[in-house]
Amino acid sequence: MISLPKDAREAGGGGEGERFIVRGFFERLQWKMAAWMQGRNGVDGLSNFLMGVGLILLILSVVPGFDLLSWVVLAVLAVALFRSFSKNIAARSKENAAFEQAVQKPKRWLALKRKAWANRKTTRYFTCKGCGTVLSVPRGKGTLRVVCPKCKTETTKKS
Repeated sequence: MISLPKDAREAGGGGEGERFIVRGFFERLQWKMAAWMQGRNGVDGLSNFLMGVGLILLILSVVPGFDLLSWVVLAVLAVALFRSFSKNIAARSKENAAFEQAVQKPKRWLALKRKAWANRKTTRYFTCKGCGTVLSVPRGKGTLRVVCPKCKTETTKKS
């Protein structure tokens, strides 16, 4: 049994005493969940990706004609939950590392595009003809001679 502080017992029903009980319940629930998750994989990048894909597919399954998509949603979310609660941490880490390796190049490309968009008024970006490295020069400086730091190829670009 939970013992309430004296002022909460005197207050009768509702009010601060109820909040104290609810807060205590959620604190105990948090500790119990943390203890239960000990030795389990938890949420990683691949699980987050699967959950996101599952939620997007769930929204699409509401559209008429996509009724069977709800089964795919169920499978994707089940795999994400299985990965999160799995105790085979080595296998899940290996899967996550392969996923991170696969999405590394698209993430880098997207980050470069965001940077280029943010700096579009001050900087001009182009790729080196020798090695494909993305180079940048300040805008409005006329024609510049640019040397690639990676392969030392020299090019002339108008900024």
